[in-house]
Amino acid sequence: MVREAFDRKLASIREDVLKMGSYAKDCVLLSMQSLKEQNLELVEKICKIEEESDLLNFNVEERCLKLAALQQPVARDMRFIATMINISGNFERICDLAVKITEITRKTIGRPLLKPLIDIPRMAETVGEMLDIDLEAIAQQRSVAAEELAKRDDFIDSLYQQVYNELLTFMMKDPRSIDDATDLLFVAIYLERIGDIVAKTGARVIYMVEGKRVWIK
Repeated sequence: MVREAFDRKLASIREDVLKMGSYAKDCVLLSMQSLKEQNLELVEKICKIEEESDLLNFNVEERCLKLAALQQPVARDMRFIATMINISGNFERICDLAVKITEITRKTIGRPLLKPLIDIPRMAETVGEMLDIDLEAIAQQRSVAAEELAKRDDFIDSLYQQVYNELLTFMMKDPRSIDDATDLLFVAIYLERIGDIVAKTGARVIYMVEGKRVWIK
């Protein structure tokens, strides 16, 4: 009976971490939509989601620490608890970075973007695919497809390099475009960072399931 109650608490934590992952995915995709549409309503929606993610992350961490302190978990349980704390924090960080993208949206309201958004939205879509891989693995308590994550993370890196080169060309040709180009460059930087966080999250899932440390680059 004690073990059953403990397992229910672990399952509840897992469900909340999955909710955190859903928040993260929503924030990334909606932040990109807000930028493309210059939509302030979406900006406000993302900020509310981010606030909810802050509270849920704190709640997950607090419950995990209580379980670790009071229930005397075995090694596999401890890996689960430590991983849930880490991953919840990762998802909360993704929400924070998505809010930074909305700051660019606010800044560009009422004026056209420097260039049509092509590669940057592809970065966001790929992040969404990576999050789906992580969330499915967490839900099923199995290792992630590390090769798929690495391939997508490499794709995000290549898109970032394309965006960087293109925006640098704009700035060199016309110094008046530097501010606008820098705004878009920061969006690409945030998405590239998010891709790295999602890849590291997958590595933590592997650690949780298999007890081995891997690096997904």
